[in-house]
Amino acid sequence: MNSDAESCDVVVIGGGPAGSTAGIMLAREGLNVVVLEKEKFPRFCVGESLLPHGNDLLKDIGVWDKLESAGFLRKYGAEFATSGGDKNHRLWFKDNLGPGHEYTYQVDRASFDKLLLDHARETGCTVHEQTKVTGIEHPDLDSMAVTCEGPQGLRRIRARWLIDASGRSALAGAKSGLKRRSTQKARRVAIYAHFVGARRHEGKAEGHITIVRLPDGWFWLIPLAGDRMSVGLVVPSSRVKGLEKDKFETVFNEFVESTPAVADRLLGARRLTPLAAIGDYSWRYSSFATKRIVLTGDAAGFVDPIFSSGVMLAMHSALHAAKLVSRAHQKQRHLHLWERLAYTWKVGAWMKRYSRLIRAFYDRAGFEVFMSPQPVLQIPVSVARLVGGQIAPSMADRLRLRLFGLICRLQRRLEVVPTIPSLR
Repeated sequence: MNSDAESCDVVVIGGGPAGSTAGIMLAREGLNVVVLEKEKFPRFCVGESLLPHGNDLLKDIGVWDKLESAGFLRKYGAEFATSGGDKNHRLWFKDNLGPGHEYTYQVDRASFDKLLLDHARETGCTVHEQTKVTGIEHPDLDSMAVTCEGPQGLRRIRARWLIDASGRSALAGAKSGLKRRSTQKARRVAIYAHFVGARRHEGKAEGHITIVRLPDGWFWLIPLAGDRMSVGLVVPSSRVKGLEKDKFETVFNEFVESTPAVADRLLGARRLTPLAAIGDYSWRYSSFATKRIVLTGDAAGFVDPIFSSGVMLAMHSALHAAKLVSRAHQKQRHLHLWERLAYTWKVGAWMKRYSRLIRAFYDRAGFEVFMSPQPVLQIPVSVARLVGGQIAPSMADRLRLRLFGLICRLQRRLEVVPTIPSLR
């Protein structure tokens, strides 16, 4: 390596929730951390709905008080509805989750992510924004080099460790030769934007996220502070295959018009941002770590956002990755095989729990069971805990979730709960 290269202990690629969390925890342990973020914060981003079981982590990294005073809209629960609005299931966190989890927040991600990245700076991270990683040299060696380009020109940074929090671009995973696979059979696309003037619920339900189920997709409506609302449509990729991006607006508007539960809420609303789209977003790498590189958040895998698990999973994986790196760094060694396997298994298990619930949501029978919670063996409470972000459920909760899956399968053959005609 060139002698003029900069050096640090850890390079973190990406300054979003995963990158900021990893940087904060590593800097606390005394490591020299450099965070490379390709954009200038604040910047627009979707994924605005937090989960209450993520509150503990936000407290652990020292940003909860800042979040409480940032002016974000409190989220006390979630609402699920059919396209015609004839079937509705409203979930309140206080009825199902423990103390400290009665509410969380709907956040403007531009402000939320900047809050986290600024906190990483305050904790001791060196942060370079508008800096794009262009290469990773010698990723298999104990000392690698990351090349990047930003306002100060080309740079080369030597590091012992690399944490990839680059999101769906997954830079390090590709460079390390890790295998990537889809986790859902059907490919989908999300079309989304922010609106102002959309109708909200009254009282504490104002902050509820609303998920509207369609025969072959769904809408999200996420109220934000300042009269804004994030609205997104998720449909099979075949619905937009071959269309130019400027035609996505036609598709979006057609679905809104044919979905009364959404059209009523958007009556008189004005779109504040251009429509954007992302696709093919249910996948993961076969392994989330090498000897010196750890993948976190969306860089490890992306879970369908139905249950708003993205930010929480990203931050939890980053927290765990930071602990792994810190422990190995202190002992002056690389990650052992069993550590890499354990990390992949743990984070993968979190993803799988949501994936099972997501498959039930997309299944007609599964959604019918979800929308008709029965007080049997506390199954609805266990489902609500997972929806609320409990990524490490108790054995009792796991058994109830398995039983929930069995009832969903029975619904395909027997009418265990009332059917929903609009899905048939």
